[in-house]
Amino acid sequence: MSATQLVQIVSIATALVAAGGIATLSLFDVPLLLSQPASRSLPLTRWLFSRGSHIFPSAAFVSSGGFAFLAYDALPPATVLRSATQGGPVGYYIAAALLSISIAPWTSLVMIPTNFTLIEKNEQKGGKMSEAAPDEATRRSAEGSVNNEGGASQWTDLSGSQERTKDKSTQGDDK
Repeated sequence: MSATQLVQIVSIATALVAAGGIATLSLFDVPLLLSQPASRSLPLTRWLFSRGSHIFPSAAFVSSGGFAFLAYDALPPATVLRSATQGGPVGYYIAAALLSISIAPWTSLVMIPTNFTLIEKNEQKGGKMSEAAPDEATRRSAEGSVNNEGGASQWTDLSGSQERTKDKSTQGDDK
């Protein structure tokens, strides 16, 4: 197996697994979270964000970098730009690279502000990143929570989500 074939396999597999993971969250987890009271859905949302915030961007960079390499490798460097605009393997690899990394602007502009709002609500209700996170970890900002200031490492903390926040949610919270 050549290096090019290995990069093709890794890039395509990584992009497919990440896309499947994101689709699964959207199609199955979000409806389940919406059906729960906020005291239960906020900790679950926080836990999912904690896990996904490192996995999916890393997968996007790996697959996008692989596709960019494949575009460069498909033709001699002098003809890459010309071939990119005429279709064929180079153009397809460039399109794949751009599509793979396109989760970055969406995440930055839409998902992070939304998730930070939900993380702050979770912290206000006494929620934490995971079942194993220390109780004092609930007294920090959403950014501090995401950056794991004073908490268990999300790379080594294999505990599940906190079952519910310490404070019950109101009907207004549940909407």
